[in-house]
Amino acid sequence: MSGAIDLQHATRGSLLPAWLRGGRPETRPTPDRGTAASDPRQAARRQQFDDIGDFLFAHDLDLSAHNFRVAQEQLSGSPGINATIAQLLRDNGRLTDEMLARIDVGQGDGIRPEVLSDVAGALAGRLAEVLAVVGHSRDSARDYGDALDRQMQSAGEDPIGTLHRLMLLTRDVVEATRTMEEQLDDARRETDKLRAKVQSARRDAERDHLTGLPNRRWFDARLAMLAGGSAVIALCDIDDFKAVNDGHGHDAGDRVLTFVARLLKTELGGRAEVARYGGEEFVCLFEGSTPDEARDLLDDVRVRLAKRSLVNQDTGAPIPTLTFSAGLAPVGEDVRGSLRSADRALYEAKRLGKDRILIAD
Repeated sequence: MSGAIDLQHATRGSLLPAWLRGGRPETRPTPDRGTAASDPRQAARRQQFDDIGDFLFAHDLDLSAHNFRVAQEQLSGSPGINATIAQLLRDNGRLTDEMLARIDVGQGDGIRPEVLSDVAGALAGRLAEVLAVVGHSRDSARDYGDALDRQMQSAGEDPIGTLHRLMLLTRDVVEATRTMEEQLDDARRETDKLRAKVQSARRDAERDHLTGLPNRRWFDARLAMLAGGSAVIALCDIDDFKAVNDGHGHDAGDRVLTFVARLLKTELGGRAEVARYGGEEFVCLFEGSTPDEARDLLDDVRVRLAKRSLVNQDTGAPIPTLTFSAGLAPVGEDVRGSLRSADRALYEAKRLGKDRILIAD
């Protein structure tokens, strides 16, 4: 927003007067590195930035926002990103900016929804302060009444001068009230707009734009809600997907991803929640199912997929038979541990020849 007040750096005490008088708010001084080093959280963040930088420089990658996100996900232990990076290194021996550009890390670029939410909250807080000022106008009204009393006491001595001063006093109060009302209306409109943007950004941030499925951000939040419950997680990875991209192009690869996404969602119906985890990897959450039940449901989809004959709509060339491998694990109290177990089962399914589903030991 051009010319907008920096809500994240404005102090609570300085922002409201700045709004009322049209000036700029004061800003907090930037903490020096010594202060950051004494704070464990700041030190951890600095170490994370250093590790990300080391990763990017080690592979001679551009310092782009997307590459930064990929490195961040890889260093945080994301199974999907780790598997993709490992496969790229096995196939090519190195990483390039073009390879990382094809890795889906969700809606990481641009304004993050949590940041928008913080701004909306801050703006709502400022609105509350403006409302408080309007409430305090009662004091102004009392002061105005006192001033009227004083002027009326001198009315007999200088009636013309008293009338003139009363008119000036009334005009000032009316103008101040009108200005305050306009500022309040502007604040309300700004808050409504920002809240709408937050809601839209949050929806977008939890949706994979290619397949229309929920994405990893949504999945992580949903998985945390199922901790310790009766649920099964399945990590599914399309076998030899690189061959589709290499042989038919990335547009055809995107259509294959969309097709598999739709098949998983349609065939599993209401028995599982399906999300795109990243790249050619999907995740299914079977709530209220046992691992064996989830395996049987997913295995039916695997068989149906292998029977489908697909053609590249751009060239008419047949696309090789599609299969996928999957690893399943029950969701325990440690949801990240459950995810790692499913990932290990997926890796084992790949190692044993692909096109199969294994339940974690």
